[in-house]
Amino acid sequence: MDNFADRRHRSPIGRPNIVTGRGQRHAISIPVVSGLAQAIDVLVLAFTGIISYEIYVGWIKGGPTEQYGLYAGIVILGVLLQMNFALEAKLYKFERLGHPYHQIARNGAVWALTLLCLIALAFLTKTSELFSRGWVILWFFSGFVGVIGARLAIASRISIWAKEGRLQRRVAIVGSGEQAQRFLRRLEGGEMSGIDVVGIFDDRIGRTPELIEGHAYAGTTDDLIALAREYRIDEILVALPWTAEDRLLELFQKLQVLPVDIGLSSDLIGYRLPRLTIEILDEIPVIRVAHKPLSDWNFLAKALEDRVVAFLIFPFILPVLLCIAALIKITSPGPILFRQMRYGFNNQIIEVLKFRTMYQESTDVDADQQTTLNDIRITPLGRILRRTSLDELPQILNVLRGEMSLVGPRPHAINTKAVGKLFEEVINEYASRHRVKPGITGWAQVNGWRGETDTEEKIRKRVEHDLYYIENWSIGLDLKILLMTIFVVLKGDNAY
Repeated sequence: MDNFADRRHRSPIGRPNIVTGRGQRHAISIPVVSGLAQAIDVLVLAFTGIISYEIYVGWIKGGPTEQYGLYAGIVILGVLLQMNFALEAKLYKFERLGHPYHQIARNGAVWALTLLCLIALAFLTKTSELFSRGWVILWFFSGFVGVIGARLAIASRISIWAKEGRLQRRVAIVGSGEQAQRFLRRLEGGEMSGIDVVGIFDDRIGRTPELIEGHAYAGTTDDLIALAREYRIDEILVALPWTAEDRLLELFQKLQVLPVDIGLSSDLIGYRLPRLTIEILDEIPVIRVAHKPLSDWNFLAKALEDRVVAFLIFPFILPVLLCIAALIKITSPGPILFRQMRYGFNNQIIEVLKFRTMYQESTDVDADQQTTLNDIRITPLGRILRRTSLDELPQILNVLRGEMSLVGPRPHAINTKAVGKLFEEVINEYASRHRVKPGITGWAQVNGWRGETDTEEKIRKRVEHDLYYIENWSIGLDLKILLMTIFVVLKGDNAY
């Protein structure tokens, strides 16, 4: 260890010198900061809701307080909705928490959307007369001011922690081979924040270069142990091949004397496996490289959402369905509904319903030719139905039958092609979108990827958005997509 003091000063430009660190002060976990912001929002909104009730209903209006339980229930529901919308808007991402002024509008929009949902619920259940409008207004403004005030306080605390160096998680890497290099490249190219690689440690002194992917070789594992006992190191990551079992066991036995987290870098680093986790199966560690989407409670929540919402809106759209059916029958000969076999959940074939928008003799059941702008096969009424997406309304029956969801990847006809190729021939992950039920509307559609898929780029973008939806599903995201669908339909882009 005679030359360790010299080696540890040879850090790359831009890397902090670990010798001048803040001693043994504990690091602040970034997920904890995000969780703290969420907890504060819950407390602020719940507190302002209750205080607004006491001030306006109990004091200003001098009314009875026996409705306290009813108001408290609405406050709880409002807080849950706000949390869901805020998570979907990524308001709790650490980098945004440090800049509260940039997200004032986003917080306002999320809080306004929450109250609009509560008002809509009260209207549909005919309970709006039970609540004071003054209380709603007071809660809206006091809740918004409270959340922004809390954001300012959190941002101030983040600034202090950053100056103290407590937001950086100091990581030491053991190993300098290909696996360590892949890990460092992935670290630099990813979205991880707050990671400070303090150095590379390897016992193979003569075989280790001075720099590994821009990071300095800092010594042996003995050097690492000595350093960790004098300065703060938060985690040690062992980046060695899993086949080196004897070497790994020896390292773990040697390093476990330190009060730090010790991790083993996976051999799969560098592969696109965003959901990779370690789980225990009957006391045996198992690497989970893929997860069943919408399992357990999420599956139940999604099923209830589809059935309940579809059941509630069906009576309202039934007159529209009957009117359109009559117009189709009057304006052109042929059946009212167009039935097409498409891919459903788990690649199963389902019969998807639509209003017929083409002349009967031009109907393309196999989707051999995609619909294009000014397609002569479409009837005048069909153009209106496609422009407004009203031709998709019969799929509410597919939802009630359990074949489709309100929100999900759009189902494609079996033979649909892009530039002469089947979709599954264009992109390997295409079938992955069938891990959930298809939807009447979806994340790809509300982000501009609807209509004709005449290029490989368009189908790739659709699949990318569908996979994002599957991996990030929540009821809040579904509600967001349903609201965005209204504006997309009114705009009418790429609908023909």
